Amino acid sequence: MPGSVIEAMRCLIRAPHRLFFLGGLCALLAGMLWWAPVLIMRWAGAASVYPIPAIWLHAWLMTLGVFPFFVFGFLLTALPRWVAAPPISAWLYRSMAAVLYVGYALTVAGTLLGLPLLIAGLALTGIAWALGLVALIRCLLVARAASLMHARWSIIVAAVGCIGVLGGLVALADDKRALFAAMPSLSLWGFVGPIVFVVAHRMLPFFSEPMIANYRRYQPPWSPPLVVALSLGHGVLAFNGYGAWLFVVDLPLAFVTAWHAIRWRGWAASHVPLLWSLHMAFAWLPVAACLSAIQSLALFAGYGAVLGLAPTHALGMGLATSMVFAMVTRVSLGHSGRKLEMDNLSVLCFLILQLAVVARLMAEATTGNARWLFLFVAIGAWFEAILPWAIRYGRIYCSPRVDGQPG
Repeated sequence: MPGSVIEAMRCLIRAPHRLFFLGGLCALLAGMLWWAPVLIMRWAGAASVYPIPAIWLHAWLMTLGVFPFFVFGFLLTALPRWVAAPPISAWLYRSMAAVLYVGYALTVAGTLLGLPLLIAGLALTGIAWALGLVALIRCLLVARAASLMHARWSIIVAAVGCIGVLGGLVALADDKRALFAAMPSLSLWGFVGPIVFVVAHRMLPFFSEPMIANYRRYQPPWSPPLVVALSLGHGVLAFNGYGAWLFVVDLPLAFVTAWHAIRWRGWAASHVPLLWSLHMAFAWLPVAACLSAIQSLALFAGYGAVLGLAPTHALGMGLATSMVFAMVTRVSLGHSGRKLEMDNLSVLCFLILQLAVVARLMAEATTGNARWLFLFVAIGAWFEAILPWAIRYGRIYCSPRVDGQPG
């Protein structure tokens, strides 16, 4: 047993995607295990006691806590290849991962045990994030590739996420809790949404070309900066309390991203689950932007926030979690020497995840017992989708490649 544990640890630290993706899977499960009892207590009418409101902590854990693992796990693996740079050094990605693991653990502990631990967790998360940015910037400095567009925009967007972490840290240290509460939303629209678009712009046409007949790559150079600007503009407007004016950026964001979804022809990949899942995940971006635009127009007309948190969950659960599921599955299969084929269990889990997203959106359109029913369906379906998938791929990260190759 000790020997098998040691071998599993050796496998885990062999490549950045192994180490970071496993941390992301654990963070996903821990974050929702933290949130589920809060929902149950609210349903039962019992008060939950946390250093700051639980809904703010939930937003933080599931946005700035979870996604750094997956974003850096992907970028530290893929970006050096994009720019023809040497791989990230083992000591750097291992050090960063260790700090990020401890930072997330302290953040979760701090939600239960007090602000000092919470602040320490945020500080370590910020340090890890900064180390990741340094590693990615060093790749650019020695890059030999002709095009650096996707790498540059990925780093810019990742820097926005780092600003969100540091802003939350400063807010807690100065007891500015409203500022802390605003950081997850700013980061969701300014970091998570844009990074998904930039990666999709680089990878979806590349993945689709050999699998879809008569496929023509569509990767216009103007769309990454435009989508980043529009999405970040949403984050800034919302951060400053201009919710009624979000439609100014949301409508063009919905149009541009829907146009890309159409041009990328995801429906033609229905015979390849590993590919259509990526396209289906991306489709949540124009949906989220459209829902946000509708809500903004309702606010502008004086009807209030008629869709509640539906736009936020369409972006966070729909786009980000679905894309993490699909992209992590593909990267994990390819980098473990396995066939690029999504098995039936993974397909089922992905579809259950889509059910969870729809149920969560329906909860925002209902009240009373119906709302609670949809909430519990959403969280139940979420666990049914993520848990078996996490167990399957977590084992892969702790095992040697099946083809005997390094990595």
